Amino acid sequence: MSSRAGNSCFMAQRPLPGLIFRQAVRAYEREEYEESLVLIGEGMDLVQGQETPGEAVVLLPDPDSAKVCDAVVLWANNLFQLDRFNEFEVLLASAGRWGLVPEEMPELDLVVLSFAFKQGKYTEVVVETTTFIEKHRQGSLPIILADFLLLRSHCLSNLGEPEKAEPDAEMAYSLFRLLGNDKNCARAANLQGMLCGRNSHFDTAEVWFRRSFDLHQQLDMKKNMGGNRLNLGIINYKRGDLVQAEIEFQAAQKILTQVKAQVPLCRCAIARGNNLRLQRNFDIAREVLTQAYNQANELTLAREEALALEFLGDTFKDEKKYDQARRFYSRALAIGNSLAPDGDIVMEVMGRQGECLSLMGRHREGISVLGRALVLARRLGDKHEEGVVRRSLAQAMFETSDHNQALQHISRAVDLFEQVGAQFDWALALIQQCKIQLAQIDGGMVEDTGKMLELAWQGTLKTIDPFSISGVDHWLVQARAILSDVSKRRSRWEKLQLDGWNQEIPQTSSQRQMSPPIIHVSSGMRDLIQLTDAFADSEEPVLITGETGTGKELFARRLHDRSRRRSEELVCVNVTAIPNSIFAREFFGHVQGSFSGADRDGLGLAAKADGGTLFLDEIGEMPLELQPQLLRLLQDGTYHAIGDPQERRTNIRLVAATNANLEQLVAEGKFRADLYYRLKILGLKLPSIPKRREDIQPLLKHFLSSAAGRSVETQEFFNQESLDQMQNYRWPGNVREIAMVARQARVQMASTGQVCVEVGEMGEDTLFFSGPQKALSAFELPQPGRAEHSADFRPQAGLTRSKIMMSLDEAKGNRAEAARILGVSRSTLYRHLVKLGVATKIASG
Repeated sequence: MSSRAGNSCFMAQRPLPGLIFRQAVRAYEREEYEESLVLIGEGMDLVQGQETPGEAVVLLPDPDSAKVCDAVVLWANNLFQLDRFNEFEVLLASAGRWGLVPEEMPELDLVVLSFAFKQGKYTEVVVETTTFIEKHRQGSLPIILADFLLLRSHCLSNLGEPEKAEPDAEMAYSLFRLLGNDKNCARAANLQGMLCGRNSHFDTAEVWFRRSFDLHQQLDMKKNMGGNRLNLGIINYKRGDLVQAEIEFQAAQKILTQVKAQVPLCRCAIARGNNLRLQRNFDIAREVLTQAYNQANELTLAREEALALEFLGDTFKDEKKYDQARRFYSRALAIGNSLAPDGDIVMEVMGRQGECLSLMGRHREGISVLGRALVLARRLGDKHEEGVVRRSLAQAMFETSDHNQALQHISRAVDLFEQVGAQFDWALALIQQCKIQLAQIDGGMVEDTGKMLELAWQGTLKTIDPFSISGVDHWLVQARAILSDVSKRRSRWEKLQLDGWNQEIPQTSSQRQMSPPIIHVSSGMRDLIQLTDAFADSEEPVLITGETGTGKELFARRLHDRSRRRSEELVCVNVTAIPNSIFAREFFGHVQGSFSGADRDGLGLAAKADGGTLFLDEIGEMPLELQPQLLRLLQDGTYHAIGDPQERRTNIRLVAATNANLEQLVAEGKFRADLYYRLKILGLKLPSIPKRREDIQPLLKHFLSSAAGRSVETQEFFNQESLDQMQNYRWPGNVREIAMVARQARVQMASTGQVCVEVGEMGEDTLFFSGPQKALSAFELPQPGRAEHSADFRPQAGLTRSKIMMSLDEAKGNRAEAARILGVSRSTLYRHLVKLGVATKIASG
């Protein structure tokens, strides 16, 4: 060995001045890292000064004093706490001059790995720590083994393997307790709290964090105390106490600022920014999170960068700026994948991406991404995030009209949030569950409306307390609005039930016949119903447009039943059913003697609807000469009865409907422009069945069940091939045609045990919707598919097969009445029926 090498080896074992080293250690424990570095420097200078010619300093060997190698380890730990990685690399490079071999010093190696952990190199650190742990597992355990276990536990946790991280943390805590090392006991307790928090065991996590805080407080370790307060804040916002979380974050920020702990301050800013987002303080949240991201970038904290980007994405998502949100999520996901492809960050961001896609209307893509996030959440055992993902899945399923799946996911989310004590998220899930339940009621998809309303009431009532604790008025206002809506629905339902049983109480028509449900699962119809309910309390007229059979009268009834006029009459009039010659007297009434046969006064429709709602169907057919009188009625509520010079007054709300193009009629001079613009103040445009195909099967099931008098499944009446064909059929008669098909199927099944319903446009191919195969086996029936009409048959223009069948159905098989409804002669109707081979007596079912 050369003289230089020998001196270096000797240098590593030379003692430091005991007083200076003890002062440096105490400064380090007080988290005064700069002071500790200065003291170490002084001690090292004194040691090196022994070899400097002319120096009078002499250090006597002291067996109790530390050596140079100990000073270098303390130096390295100070640099780690100050996040000075570049200086640490210089220290390692120059270690040889003191006779140190870093690879042979586990204490120094631990600092190297700790820096790697900060840089997000979790897998690399796990490999290195595992090598050391396995090497020293047998025989006498080195004191530093507990530190390696603690570091590996941190890495495994961030890699999304909490089940492997927990045993390491528990063992490290036990070893530190045996060694009487309170400082490291506090570190291990803090990690235990973090692991419990990630497993959504919030109460247990709080116990560990408070235990860690008490130990750090005894040791006067302010930086670590700040870290504990930060973690307590995170636990509080996950539990839903956003106000207490803000208190904890501000306390943490104050402590950490005092000791200039940059990394924990960065983490605190990220957590506080997310809490501000949850409180809907979006501008402040964005500012805080942007600063935190920049700080994480400067400190090369990859995990913190990803978290800041994730929460910035959440902020934009909550502001409905979905494109911007997705850009932040994509950047966060890229970092998360580089750190741990199956870790918690990837899981969380994937869930947010899926939610965003669904909110943008890309539901199928969103459901696919959310499905992958759900798998990760369940694998990681993160019940809280599983609940968050299921809540997003419920909304996406709801938007795709899959109400059953939506209800299953949201019910599971409610259970999960309740299990882990995440009160705020639990309340959000309950609100969403209530909305789905109300949509099912509105869509006629519920057998026991009273029970579902009670569930919605109880669920929404439970949200008031958590939202009050959260301090977020936005959600409290929304919960109270939903509670008010459910309360009104319950009152209406209870009144209906009471009126139904109490026959002694006189009932108005609206009390006797509440509006039937508008069967739907489609989001378009749901939005339309919400708009209808919003129009209900207005006194302005409503114009309902849509093709024949789309349910215009149902919407008129809903407008009335949800208005302030619901206790009064809803008078429904089909304008085409009143001959022009008597329209004025039917509409406005007459006085005795005003015309031949008028032996008494007659109330008109305007008087009958006084205080209530007047529904005029097919308003486009109203005689042009009477339109000015209707306009006057709308404008000032006055009119004249036939033969009465005295002006009369009525208080009505007008709802009009038409399948005609009123704008075109106005252009052709067949409808008054001033009346048209007065009517169209509030408009509802009903979609045809081809625009709401997801409603076909629910409608069919509803009408089949109604005809059968019990709940049935569509497969009891139709085979799968026919059900598939229904999804592609044009349904020119819309909902009315579906009802007709259902009633015919029920009658055929009841009378013959088999089903074969014929539909289709006249002059075009005909479809047969057939029953289940087992019911067809004994009969010679056409197969599901198309048939052709004879070549010599030419249907009358506008007289389609669907119109004929629906008219017969509406007339309960009466051919004369069906001909009147169609506006053709009976002979014309008979000719078409014979050519089509259609039975001329249709049972009503």
